[in-house]
Amino acid sequence: MVQVYAVHEHELREGASSEQYEQEVHEALGKLQVPGLVTAIHLKGFKGKRSNKYGVLWIFTDENSLEENFGTPENPKLPEDWLHYENDILSQFLDRHPDKVDYTDYHVIKEFQY
Repeated sequence: MVQVYAVHEHELREGASSEQYEQEVHEALGKLQVPGLVTAIHLKGFKGKRSNKYGVLWIFTDENSLEENFGTPENPKLPEDWLHYENDILSQFLDRHPDKVDYTDYHVIKEFQY
């Protein structure tokens, strides 16, 4: 089973409260139930290109679970919990519709343990 790592970049709209965003996203992520979602990690950049900007790292069990929940690019769909997260939480804070955030889904090529 090859896990999928998805990185979603969040850009807050001008005037949005970062403190309120952090609190509401933390609460929503704690309640989110999506089959095959193993972990969600809320991130804030502190160096580099995305310094002081936000993101979420999603870890799914495999590509099948990602596709079962979200469909394909040709036939997208969203789980009910995800719709709440996007429409009721993220839409208050982001500078664009939550479906339009920049994201990348990654397959693991090789994992190294140190």
